[in-house]
This record gives sequence, C-alpha cells and structure tokens, in this order.
Amino acid sequence: MLWSIVIPVKGSIGKSRLDAGDARAALAVAFARDVITAARDADAVGRVVVVTCDPAVTGGIQGIEIVDDPEGGLHAAIAAGVAALDPAAPAAVLLGDLPALTPAALDGALELAAREPRSCVPDALTTGTTMLAAQRADALRPRFGPGSAELHRRAGHVPLPVEHDSGLRLDVDELADLHAALDLGVGAHTQAVLDGASLST
Repeated sequence: MLWSIVIPVKGSIGKSRLDAGDARAALAVAFARDVITAARDADAVGRVVVVTCDPAVTGGIQGIEIVDDPEGGLHAAIAAGVAALDPAAPAAVLLGDLPALTPAALDGALELAAREPRSCVPDALTTGTTMLAAQRADALRPRFGPGSAELHRRAGHVPLPVEHDSGLRLDVDELADLHAALDLGVGAHTQAVLDGASLST
C-alpha cells in the first residue's frame, strides 16, 4: 500500500510562539522542509503534496507536488491538498512542524494506519494531532485545532500506538519543544539553521 501525504505549510509566517529571535522564520521553513524530505523518502509514500504559498518551503526539493494555499486557514489548505488526490486511495495529512521526523518513523506509523479505516497520531502531549490518516482520502475528517486528538477520535480516527519518543509525535511550537527535538535528532535543514543561529540550544 502506497500512501499520498498532504503537508500544509504556512512557511516563514508560521511558528509565532517559537521564541527564536531572528531565526524563527528560517526555522519554520526548515521544519517543513525536513518533514517534506522525510515524507518523500519514506518507502510507504507514493505522493507528497505540499500546500503552501511560500516558495522557500519547497525550493530545490525534487519528487513532490505543490498546491497553492487558498489562504483560508489550515482546514482550507488541507482540503486543497486532498482535492488533488484520488479519493479512493490511502491518504494522510502530516503537519509541517516535526523536525525530528524520520522516514522510518513515518513508515512505521503508516503500517499501523493501514490496519484502520481512519486513524491519527496524537502529539507528545496527547491533546493535539500530528498526523491524520484514512484508507480512502475521502474518508479523512480533519478536526485540527485545540483538543484535536479527542475531536479526531470522536470523528472515527483511531489513535495509533506510536512510541512517545517518536519524531512523529514531537511538534515544535516553543523553544522547549525544540530542545526535545534536538535530543531526538533533527533533520538537516533544521540543523543547518541552528548551526548558523545564536540560540542557546
């Protein structure tokens, strides 16, 4: 089973809560580029559709598809990405703020997702959601926002038993999250920004 992955990305205007000074915008883009690269390189993934209006997010990354963000919020971006997919094919929505995500971690989660009609991966705090999946793209029921893990469960998405220390569960919103991601190991794009930044990481 090959999955299509939709990744909605605000780009450099994202991560407003990340107290990283002048590096905030660059880190927001780097996080997304690491997520996109990890998804593209995962064995279980056949298509990667990135929804964004920021060319810095996708520049130079081969093997992906780009859909313009309609700029109506996260759910509108997700809808635009899903509209580009075969409605009967397996699909997942992956958030773009997972700098410690690896292809292997994504493959493991998608293997679990293949056993459920609808599924999701809660974030490290178990209240949010980092990935939403369904065996049919038209069965996805996005409910992102505060308390999304419970909202997705109520919508029929079964929480997957992904390990707590997986990079797939660690979304970075604040500097403490970034420290945790560094402990796991971040992707090359994020590391490059940190190497050039004066952050106390």
